[in-house]
Amino acid sequence: MLNRLPDGRMYNFFIDDNVFFFTDIVKHSFKSVFDNFYLAGLKSMHQKYGVKFTLNSFYHNFHEPEFDLSLVDDRYKSEFEKNSDWLRFAFHGDSEYPEYPYSEAYPEKYPEHYEKWLSAMKRIVGEQSLIAPVIYHYFGATPEIRRYMRERGMKFHTMQNETKLQYNAEFDQYELSVDAILNLFLDDIDSICKTLEDKIVSGQQKILIGSHEQYAYRHYVNYIPKYFDEIEGACSTMKKHGFEPVYFNELI
Repeated sequence: MLNRLPDGRMYNFFIDDNVFFFTDIVKHSFKSVFDNFYLAGLKSMHQKYGVKFTLNSFYHNFHEPEFDLSLVDDRYKSEFEKNSDWLRFAFHGDSEYPEYPYSEAYPEKYPEHYEKWLSAMKRIVGEQSLIAPVIYHYFGATPEIRRYMRERGMKFHTMQNETKLQYNAEFDQYELSVDAILNLFLDDIDSICKTLEDKIVSGQQKILIGSHEQYAYRHYVNYIPKYFDEIEGACSTMKKHGFEPVYFNELI
């Protein structure tokens, strides 16, 4: 049985659907991974607010079908490892589509997809840069998958419905919902801050914030010009109210 959560104000920040920045790094053979504007932007947020990011990642880029993680070599591994105190990677899925991959489309594929991704990421970013996810692609997963990932360190499971932080004895996991998915606010920074502050005023001590990588890119159809402003609004609110950035899976 999991230990009781520690007291105190804490938040976990994840970003889903990551694969574009890996594609960009390979295309440009950057000297540093932070020559990629997206990772540079996240590093800036970390330096300013201390935020720790989990990048939930795909193996394959649906939007550029010729690209997958087999094309990324290990030249940046040491740089990723040096930044693993604030930049971690978790499995999210094989690809962006089909929808509901591990609850409806092909749940039986999950172990195969996970192990393939894990092998590639150990080579690319190093084992110390990896962490268990707190969310599945499109939220859902079969009970068998939940048990499989619990054995691999997934102590928190994000629910699609509004769920207050609670313990599920069947899976030995804490369940919770995402308090703010930033890209859904469509550049409305004030609403992001108000949503988070309302949670804080209500007495909530553990807050989960999420976003998606693709909205940071100009070529993406739903590009959000204020993508990093959204992140800054959320992180500044957390800092203002004394919330510590953490990885939930490492709390217990």
